[in-house]
Amino acid sequence: MKRVYTLPEANAALKLVHSIAAELVERRGARRPLLRQRDQLEEAVTPEGLRSELAELDARIAEHDAGLARCRQELEELGMTILCDNPLTVHIPGQSKTGDVVFCWQEGEGQVCYGHAPGEERDQRRPLRVRAKGA
Repeated sequence: MKRVYTLPEANAALKLVHSIAAELVERRGARRPLLRQRDQLEEAVTPEGLRSELAELDARIAEHDAGLARCRQELEELGMTILCDNPLTVHIPGQSKTGDVVFCWQEGEGQVCYGHAPGEERDQRRPLRVRAKGA
């Protein structure tokens, strides 16, 4: 389902996006030291208990991978995509008075303040130009 958001709708959806993003960021952070620990164990020359330790780490890493995939899927079901994992950058297809736009939200931001034209996903984010009401 292709969903297109207005800026107020994109900002209203941020409560859910923040929740999904919080899990994604938490899992990303928890996964990193597990991978480092796994790499260190593989480099170690001590074989006793190594296989079970690696299997346990692999299971924990797989659990985080599955959680990350679920987070991505939840955002995709909202019609959004993840451009970048670190910092987490979510693209929200949108519509403005001047036409199609891609709203661009990054972890840590309280509202949608950036965007760009469709097809410019790899270009630098630009501040949205929003007219004050009554202007």
